[in-house]
Amino acid sequence: MNLKNSVLISGYYGFDNSGDDAILKAIVKDIRFKNSKININVLSSNPKKTREMYDVDAVDRFKFKEVLSAIRNTDLFISGGGSLLQDVTSTRSLIYYLAIMKITKLMGKPVMVYANGIGPIERRTNRFLTKHILNNVDLITLRDDRSMEYVRELGIKNKNTFVTADPVFTLQASSKDRVDEIFEIEKIPRDKKIIGVSVRQWKRSKDLVPTMAEAINYMKDKYDANVLLIPMHYPEDLEISKEIRDFVDGDSYVTEEKYSVEEIMGIIRESEIMIAMRLHSLIYAANQEVPMVGLSYDPKVDGILKTLGMENISNVENFILEELIDNIDYVMENREELKIRLREQDVELRAKALSNVDMALELLEK
Repeated sequence: MNLKNSVLISGYYGFDNSGDDAILKAIVKDIRFKNSKININVLSSNPKKTREMYDVDAVDRFKFKEVLSAIRNTDLFISGGGSLLQDVTSTRSLIYYLAIMKITKLMGKPVMVYANGIGPIERRTNRFLTKHILNNVDLITLRDDRSMEYVRELGIKNKNTFVTADPVFTLQASSKDRVDEIFEIEKIPRDKKIIGVSVRQWKRSKDLVPTMAEAINYMKDKYDANVLLIPMHYPEDLEISKEIRDFVDGDSYVTEEKYSVEEIMGIIRESEIMIAMRLHSLIYAANQEVPMVGLSYDPKVDGILKTLGMENISNVENFILEELIDNIDYVMENREELKIRLREQDVELRAKALSNVDMALELLEK
């Protein structure tokens, strides 16, 4: 192995989450586009699968000796992207990512936080630890302005902090032929327009399933559309998608097989609009110039929608059917104008996403 140009990447990898898979795929692709000689190693919960999917080296993120060896043998440590630094999901996860960065710095290696979404971090101790460690990393890039505001609120004064864009904006969707093949496999009819929906389980939303089912009934009737539920994380997104489908009057559809990032993007491309809860389902839609209604459960969702200029948002913790329908109607009725808005942003967002890898390689060369 050539250790002179070795990069180690840490994130929520190996967990069958399409959004995080997309982040890793984009980072690996962009690094190799800029410098094909760099050796890439990844901390993963499923190293075998990660090696096969991305043609990278990978070690088990839970085997401490392997992680230490990987850090010792790298020239640059990348923590990213996604929402790694938050404690809403769990404090354990936050401490893991912070500890890995701290160990890396103690070993004298450069650390880059790569296109992260920061926060929310609710516990005082967690906020202190995050502030301390991020003030001592070499470079921080953030995927949206909201994250920059949050970093400042935490008191992080690292001068090498910049707003860029999520790496996923550099990815391309699968071909139309492949998407047509998927629609045949899933037995999704093409006789009507498609409206896409992507949801996740959320413990604080009591009415998510019945409210979404009623909204789907409404869209089917008003817009004479086939509504397609698109899971992003297996198996939980598939389970709730099926649960919603069972509440709907008549037919609605779910993509039941696992598909690659590019394939899911291609499926979303066929939609008139996207009603989506997971952040990367919204990014996939923006990437394909598909207007969207955001289903907010976390500030990161509001942050990306604000960045995109897509202001039609329903909060799932106070889920009101009438408000959701108003948002759907607005986006459907103004979708051509909204498509143009997304198209105008596309070049800028891709350039900002690529700037992450430019800065990473500059740090590697120091």
